[in-house]
Amino acid sequence: MMQHLPPLTWATGLTSWQLSPWDGLVAVLAAAYLMGVARYRRHGRWPVWRTMAFLSGLTVFVLAVNSGIGVYSEALVWVHMVQHLMLIMAVPILLIAGRPLSLWVTAGGDPSGRRERFLRSRAVGMLTHPASSFVFYAAVLVITHLTVFAQARLEHPWLQHLEIALYLISGYLLFLPLLGGEPTRWQRFPHPLRVVVLMAGMLPDTLVGVVLMMAPQPFAPAYRLARPEWGPTLLADQHLAGAIMWFFGDATMAVLALITVRIWLRTSGPETGFGSWLESARRSALTHTTTGTAPALDNADDVDADEQALADYNAMLARLHHDSRRSPPHRSEQENHP
Repeated sequence: MMQHLPPLTWATGLTSWQLSPWDGLVAVLAAAYLMGVARYRRHGRWPVWRTMAFLSGLTVFVLAVNSGIGVYSEALVWVHMVQHLMLIMAVPILLIAGRPLSLWVTAGGDPSGRRERFLRSRAVGMLTHPASSFVFYAAVLVITHLTVFAQARLEHPWLQHLEIALYLISGYLLFLPLLGGEPTRWQRFPHPLRVVVLMAGMLPDTLVGVVLMMAPQPFAPAYRLARPEWGPTLLADQHLAGAIMWFFGDATMAVLALITVRIWLRTSGPETGFGSWLESARRSALTHTTTGTAPALDNADDVDADEQALADYNAMLARLHHDSRRSPPHRSEQENHP
């Protein structure tokens, strides 16, 4: 049975605290990261601000789950929405800024490069593909807010932990190629496409927010069970949650898009345009056009060989044309034209 909570005030909000099964994972991640930083000192100096970013991400996670935000997220929809934004946006962004995958590769004592090859493998590439990550992110938003899942999670505690995992994973996968830097297949994802995906990310945020604001009936009536005698009506609570989702979700995506545009304008590498990325995508597509690896590679090599042969043929024609214009007239032509 759901526990009744006292009215939410500044005092109860700041003093409420609870333990969580996620606390052990947070401790393990913090310890592993700090051990990696200590090992990295053999190669160089790991940026302090990256360590602070990663630890800040873990701190935000603890606040979202253990503090008054986590306690009252089961009583008020708008508090749950604040928790949701922390888990799906703030925590993943801070963790990615800490570059844990890069630290795992460089400080892991793996001179054979096996770890980096794993991160750049086809399976991991499919999992972290920007398109599939975006679809997964949008599906998580819609399912957890606009379906029966919203009510079921209040009735079954294990679904609450599943929802937390879905928020963390979907947010991390979405922002991983967009923030760049980690040694995956999408490390050089073009900045123009990053901006496009970030702007597209506003669509599911807006959809969920507007639907929650405009719905005539609450999606999760069980919220009332935790506060039968205080707080706003279920519908007013849901409308406020939708407004928070719409404003802060879109604002986060817009700020990240502006930052990406600024980085784009100041970057001169292959991420600045589509050329090199499209070429690599073309070669990748040709490599996997058949089920067998060797024939597919031959196919890709044949296409490149044909293109090179065509370029050489055109260059030869250009040289012949140039030589013919510069060569002196033939002797017979000189005799006919004294």
